[in-house]
Amino acid sequence: MTMNEPLAVTAAIIERDGEVLLAQRPPGGRHPGCWEFPGGKVEPGESPEQCLAREMTEEMGIRVEVGELLARVRHDYADLKLELLAFRCTMIEGEPEDLHCSAHAWVRPSDLGSYDLLPPDALLALALFRE
Repeated sequence: MTMNEPLAVTAAIIERDGEVLLAQRPPGGRHPGCWEFPGGKVEPGESPEQCLAREMTEEMGIRVEVGELLARVRHDYADLKLELLAFRCTMIEGEPEDLHCSAHAWVRPSDLGSYDLLPPDALLALALFRE
């Protein structure tokens, strides 16, 4: 990856009973306490879909079926450019646990604005759930 290429990051859009799943970033890393759609960095040799399936198991202890690409947004931090790829996902095994996140929440799309979402996730929320 060159300095001009954005880092590929995935986000799972998991909906249930009219709510969408969010995860809170753990203390000690980048942006502690901020909320995001769960997911993570695409590793070398991994497809975005493989990444999302792996990250959901590692972060929340659930197995998901990764569906269609819903949206992609780019965001430039001072030290990092990223492209966030959001996929519709369906939980096929387990219930979300806070393994590598501080907390999780099922949130009505109309309430997403009251969470401290990371900038790219806020862009996704606008793109996907604008009323």
